[in-house]
Amino acid sequence: MFERLSKRVEHEARERSEARTTELAERMRASLPGGIDAEAVAGGVALSGRGIARRFALDPALRWLAAGPR
Repeated sequence: MFERLSKRVEHEARERSEARTTELAERMRASLPGGIDAEAVAGGVALSGRGIARRFALDPALRWLAAGPR
């Protein structure tokens, strides 16, 4: 009985986590400069785009977005 409850809770937690990550990726995508994309991946959100390392180093808005709220 405890194992079934544990599995159900684990499943629900995983679904909520995935939904939250997807929501976060969508919100980030709306704030990103052109040519940069956000994708929900296991464990968080991945940013991708041409020259992203250079753009991250040079674009303060992109660095601010990655820093998150303080």
